[in-house]
Amino acid sequence: MTFTTIKKEEGINMISLTLAEIAKATAGQIINCEHPEAVFNNISTDTRQIKSGDLFIALRGERYDAHQFLEKAVQQGAGALLIDQKKRSDLPCVLVQDTRIALGLLASYVRQQIGRLKCAAITGSNGKTTTKELLSAILCCHTGNNENVLATAGNFNNDIGLPLTLLRLTEKTRYAVVELGANHLGEIAYTAQLTKPDVALINNVMPAHLEGFGSLQGVAQAKGEIWSSLGDTGIAVVNLDSDFASEYLTQLKKLNRQVFTFSKESEKAHVSASNIIFSSLGKASFRLNVMLNRDPQAISIQLNLAGLHNVSNALAAATMALALGCNLKDIQAGLGLVQQVEGRVDSRELNKLVTLIDDTYNANPASVKVAIDLLQQYASSHLLVLGDMAELGDFSEHEHFLIGEYAAQKGIQTLITFGKLTFKTYQAFKQAGQGEALHFADKKQLNAYLENRLLEQKNKLTILVKGSRGSKMEEVVNFIKQAANKFSA
Repeated sequence: MTFTTIKKEEGINMISLTLAEIAKATAGQIINCEHPEAVFNNISTDTRQIKSGDLFIALRGERYDAHQFLEKAVQQGAGALLIDQKKRSDLPCVLVQDTRIALGLLASYVRQQIGRLKCAAITGSNGKTTTKELLSAILCCHTGNNENVLATAGNFNNDIGLPLTLLRLTEKTRYAVVELGANHLGEIAYTAQLTKPDVALINNVMPAHLEGFGSLQGVAQAKGEIWSSLGDTGIAVVNLDSDFASEYLTQLKKLNRQVFTFSKESEKAHVSASNIIFSSLGKASFRLNVMLNRDPQAISIQLNLAGLHNVSNALAAATMALALGCNLKDIQAGLGLVQQVEGRVDSRELNKLVTLIDDTYNANPASVKVAIDLLQQYASSHLLVLGDMAELGDFSEHEHFLIGEYAAQKGIQTLITFGKLTFKTYQAFKQAGQGEALHFADKKQLNAYLENRLLEQKNKLTILVKGSRGSKMEEVVNFIKQAANKFSA
């Protein structure tokens, strides 16, 4: 069972709106138009993907301005243009103050047109996407129809991606599950206001995007912006394992909002886990305990996801699902459907000796520590391959050094670092004197070492590869797969 997502290469199919409605929703002015009652149900923000009759929205950013491509949009068959600069065009246009803001206004308008829609909004430093996938799967089981559930695709979680997700809502959509990301204060306040969630979650607060927030408290403040968008009947979902749980509970009490809590550590939460067991590949099974309305319930859960952190993600998804009216059977079935996503703690045996954990989608200090914890659970020899962590600003050297210390404390046997910033990680691990450490500035040399290591490997080995997007550590993963396949052939 799957749910509806946006593929990056697709245009956006939205509910039918007249040009007059679009102008009203975006506070725009219609020009060059004799028929404002003309109907549009497709929009595009990319001239390469325009279909005949689309409304083309000319967005602007720091490095681009789609107003430069209006002629191409016309040539591609656009039916109308939404612009914030007056341009000569024979096409009908909606002239607005700012197309980026207009995109949000249009998305908010569409969201308000869907009568029985329930929105679930997820933010946090780590686990947003996994929690979204888990909750979406539960809701698909609950409704029995994938067309009833819309979920954020990829990383469509900022002030452009979130509106594009909402614009895909249809009359069939009963549930929307959206991610809200941010790298500066005010961003979540804006996207949450567009979403107007019925249920909102802050999954966790960790040292991520410190460059934009200045401190961990700044991260917590930014994530906390999601609460203000909850309506009077909205439900906030709080992770009691978070260091900021008490702060958030105080905020929500002042806002007079209903709260559901979850925890993998405390039985005092509304939703908790017990009897947690991991398979040889680190996949978790556990007992999910629910205490709502003084009616204790429990059910067994089997995840296809590795790591203790995914137990927490599953609890978060289950708690949100309960807040949305799902039952335990829906939760059990949905949590068991979700498979490991490539690049996100994706654990697989390459041959009889080598297990590879691909966690290359991204990296911040907290997620790297989670990955180290997972690697440490494996009974085999450990090889940790780390690329740089980005967007840490003035905290970068210190945070990279702490990761080296943490890896040593956890008993990682071999640490391989790649890049400029991870030299501090290498130094810290080396100073601890707990295992072998090597640093590479050249990926070809790194791959050559790994190839020799695999060639000479006699005992079971688990390799974990992780780094921020800029490090392109997925290239290392692909090399390891090819090398392991060659030696096992």
